[in-house]
Amino acid sequence: MTAGLILYNALATLAFLACWPVMLALCLSGRRGKWRDRCGGPPRAAGRPVWVHASSVGEVNAVAPLVARLLARSPARPVVVSTMTETGQRRARELFGDAIGTFYFPFDFCWTQDAALRRLEPSLVVLVETELWPNLLWRCSRRGVPVVLANARLSERSLPHYRRAAFLFRPLLNTMRAIACQSEADAGRHRSLGVRPEIVRVLGNMKYDAIKGPVTPGERKGLRSDFGIPGDSFVLAAGSTREGEEVMLLDAWAAAIQNAKCRMQNATLVVAPRHPERFAAVEALLKERAIPYVTRSRQRKADDPAEFDVLLLDTLGELVDAYAASDLAFVGGSLVPVGGHNPLEPAALGLPVIFGPHMFNAQDSADSLLNAGGAVQVGDAAGLARVVSDSMADAERRAEVGRQARRVVDERRGATERTLELVAGVLT
Repeated sequence: MTAGLILYNALATLAFLACWPVMLALCLSGRRGKWRDRCGGPPRAAGRPVWVHASSVGEVNAVAPLVARLLARSPARPVVVSTMTETGQRRARELFGDAIGTFYFPFDFCWTQDAALRRLEPSLVVLVETELWPNLLWRCSRRGVPVVLANARLSERSLPHYRRAAFLFRPLLNTMRAIACQSEADAGRHRSLGVRPEIVRVLGNMKYDAIKGPVTPGERKGLRSDFGIPGDSFVLAAGSTREGEEVMLLDAWAAAIQNAKCRMQNATLVVAPRHPERFAAVEALLKERAIPYVTRSRQRKADDPAEFDVLLLDTLGELVDAYAASDLAFVGGSLVPVGGHNPLEPAALGLPVIFGPHMFNAQDSADSLLNAGGAVQVGDAAGLARVVSDSMADAERRAEVGRQARRVVDERRGATERTLELVAGVLT
């Protein structure tokens, strides 16, 4: 055990001793299966499965094509998927049903990871993006279980933190069979941590392969009808918005439609908060501003829904359809310093994309779209209002920006197949 692991496990033990009453209460009050998983007791799988770990919905979506290809290539070899979040679990079950086993990722203690590895006996562990768990990596190394980091990314913002903890992460990263990076910049940052160059590869971003392509005019019309949006309305879909962002978004939207009111008869804003627990707060904000709105959950139940200016998407799994029904997309988590969310979903649909100044969690995707002319970056709500108003007024320009956004995604597809070949090489 390295000095870094000794320190890490000492801190983890102290945290456990401090928090065990809370954890026990959660175990007793929560779902038994979830806490069994967390304590190293995932469901057993036949054979020696490939264990894929994806943190939440975005990572599950990104790795879904790889999982499907693994199952198709080797039907006799099971695949199991773990996630950190409940939304990730739901998404994995939606995508795969009973075709794979799903479970919650164990707490990163030695004993929980050992227990999970004993039960699963995986032939390979595939971690997605930034899911680097020291004890899992250590115990896999001790047991001779190969580990691949797929779709790996390391932002410039995060790099100093990893450098400070290089005494912990450098030896663990070097136990991996391969680190498949999204971009050359990500690869360079991994190598700068002292990772052996021969295990670092640039295979591209699998999120490009997982994204739905453009819809036909008929499909778009049907989606608008389902959402209760007039066919001739200009629609802005704001996806994955975060706390403090909706206020700026509503201010920008009000200014934009005021500027464009002589040129645009109908305008609809779709707001999709990132986290379900914030649905009520965003609804309260809409009520406070006396904005005519409807929630998607109530709309689904109503036979004759009321007219609205804002649709609050308080359901899960419908954001891509909302983008597909829209003319323009705003990517949330970017006007506030969260780091931005995935701009590729609306881009793949052929929509012009707007985001704020904080895109460090998706910098490569943001830069690619900006360089191709498929996105616009704004600094604040006033900038957002100007871009939305301009887009309303110029349908031809809007269509051209959308075409460039789609081209960025189409040209970058293929990372999943390259990653599949890498994984297959490790398994043989």
